[in-house]
Amino acid sequence: MKYKSILSLFIFLLGFGVSTTSCEDMLTPDMDRYSEGFSGNDTVYFYLGILRNVQDMVEQNELLADLRSDLVTSTAYSSDSIADLINYQRGKNGDNGLLNRSAYYKVINQCNFYLAKVDTNAIKNNIFYMRREYAQVVAIRAWTYLQLVQTYGKVPFITKPVDNANTGWEKNPEAWADADNLVDLLKGDLEKAHNFERTLGYPNYGSFNTGSVNIDSKYLRFYNDLVLGDLYLLRGQSQDDYKTAAKYYYNFLKEQMKKGRGIQRTRAGFSKFTVSGKDSYNPSISSYLNAGLQAASLSDNYNITVIPSASNSSFGRVLSRTPQIYGFDAKSYNTTSGGENNATDATTSGSISLRANLLSRQAGPSEAYMQLCGAQIYKEPKKNSGSSSADNVDVEYYEGAGDARMYANVPLYETTDGKARYIVKNSPVSHVSGVEGQAFSSPSFKYYRSIYRLTQVYLRYAEAINRAGYPRLAFAILRDGIDFEKMPTIADSVRYDDVAKTKQTVFYLDSAIVSNATNYVGVDELRRAEADPRYEEYLDFSSNIWSNSGIHELGCGTSNIADSLFSYDRVIPERIDNETALYAALGLSVNDTPEPAHRKVAREDSNEGDTEGGSDTDEPDRSEYTEIDPVAPAEASEAEIDAVESLIADEMALELAYEGTRMFDLIRIARHKNVANAGFGTAWLAWKIARRDVPLAPFEDVMQMNQTLYSTLLNPENWYILNPEY
Repeated sequence: MKYKSILSLFIFLLGFGVSTTSCEDMLTPDMDRYSEGFSGNDTVYFYLGILRNVQDMVEQNELLADLRSDLVTSTAYSSDSIADLINYQRGKNGDNGLLNRSAYYKVINQCNFYLAKVDTNAIKNNIFYMRREYAQVVAIRAWTYLQLVQTYGKVPFITKPVDNANTGWEKNPEAWADADNLVDLLKGDLEKAHNFERTLGYPNYGSFNTGSVNIDSKYLRFYNDLVLGDLYLLRGQSQDDYKTAAKYYYNFLKEQMKKGRGIQRTRAGFSKFTVSGKDSYNPSISSYLNAGLQAASLSDNYNITVIPSASNSSFGRVLSRTPQIYGFDAKSYNTTSGGENNATDATTSGSISLRANLLSRQAGPSEAYMQLCGAQIYKEPKKNSGSSSADNVDVEYYEGAGDARMYANVPLYETTDGKARYIVKNSPVSHVSGVEGQAFSSPSFKYYRSIYRLTQVYLRYAEAINRAGYPRLAFAILRDGIDFEKMPTIADSVRYDDVAKTKQTVFYLDSAIVSNATNYVGVDELRRAEADPRYEEYLDFSSNIWSNSGIHELGCGTSNIADSLFSYDRVIPERIDNETALYAALGLSVNDTPEPAHRKVAREDSNEGDTEGGSDTDEPDRSEYTEIDPVAPAEASEAEIDAVESLIADEMALELAYEGTRMFDLIRIARHKNVANAGFGTAWLAWKIARRDVPLAPFEDVMQMNQTLYSTLLNPENWYILNPEY
């Protein structure tokens, strides 16, 4: 079969002021709402047409990232095309509706037309009125290229508009983009756009009516800080790349903290009850969902960038493919009210209802996901009897409860055809009941798709600072959150050696601060951070604006001092041991055998306090003692960094499951591990995906896996979708 050129599938907009949407479409703006100098005849319709085309590719992109990951498995009702994707039978472009590279290039080409025509020096009402919109288009194009590279591996890079099918750009592009060079290809325009954002802010288009809910246009913004951070993190060839990525994430997060937007402790949890002496736990997910994950709820504390879905075709694009594949049949409704005497007064609204249908369920949660959730340790704080002190708190562990977020992501549905767990990230339920977490309410249609969420950005920031050499800080983001009140400070004293007649400054953690730091970072890491020339760019938490809960708390209970199980000193040595054994079983030679993390902690703590010798009565004269340099702070070992990175990958699965990023996260982290230790990342990714159908706890009997799939994924080319043939 001969495949047509992508260009034959494009819909081109060849001039400005050409609307791509009907007057009823949600992305048709209300021009009366503009207060920023737009005339309504310039570029706004063109820009909204770009967003319309992002709608066309967003579900395809999220499904390609999730279906091929370790979190999804096929079912008895999977179509051939879905089963082939899940099982890495690499079909050709166009074989099914999800294998459509042209959907990405349609967005890119439309951006290229815009950028070829836009005049960023145009002034209206003393405002460079096109610069804010220009910055958005640059960010969208870069984000789309990022999705392409993560999906296809190596793709044609073009910046010039293509207006005919005879240019040959598919075979002879301006460049070939991949993970190693994409940031260099894009950063010139992105840095210019970033400067416009920092000085001028963002465009405001009011809100868009999906037919069911209104979505403020601020949630449709793409941020150049985040795109630049993602690009440097994807390349990840050096500590400088990680520090630069961290800088951009930090810039964004700091701006959010100035507005009071941090990670809140609105978590999923459990209520305990005891029957006949046996403890059981009922999951409670309402608070977690109400924080910003439900269908009609958008929260500044969680949502950053979304792409809206209409409630029916009269309002625009309906994004119903994802719920359909995960087993929900959709039905759209229109309602007209008012206008009895004057038809022009009538208002129309729409809605979509969903119904679980086992026969439609083509994909479900994997055993690997269920086992990962089940392996987590849930805890509840308990105040010690008669105490009101915040420090005098014990902890109760709910044995076998696991991570409560699981019940928000994959509740149990029972239909006339049978019982199963359904993936509901885009079809949320408001609450569940019973120890199995059975869905108690009907699923809701989610009128948007998440592109960026706040927890996602913190996790990527943690990924970046970990590889930059700060694994304890990264772990703190998971456990306690970046919180000004919990951050320890360094104190110092002098150690005298009366035999050698020397004196030396020693550093320790201020004990008054440590009592509030539930998993303090460590004196060596803090010293290295404060000595980092780029400290203020990406590591400075000295301002009291920083206030966050830990991301792990969102599903595993509140962290406090008494919790010794989910702590750096316990979890990291255990993960190092597990992964060392895994790599040995896979036939990889482990060369890095660092000092165990718990011994390093003990050595750091031994520096605490003044170590002067002698008594007040016989203290010698030390005024002539020679001062020697302080002991240099110990570096984090590669094994520590690797272990923390794997824990971050786990937290990404627990918090961001089924949001369209999982395979991309695995590929990016595998690349990092390969740079540090060639081949380890490849084996790690192949093992995780090959093990997705094994009903065993993480690291239990590690050689139980799909050997064929493991062998397939040991070739990194197979991580990607095939490019079209020309």
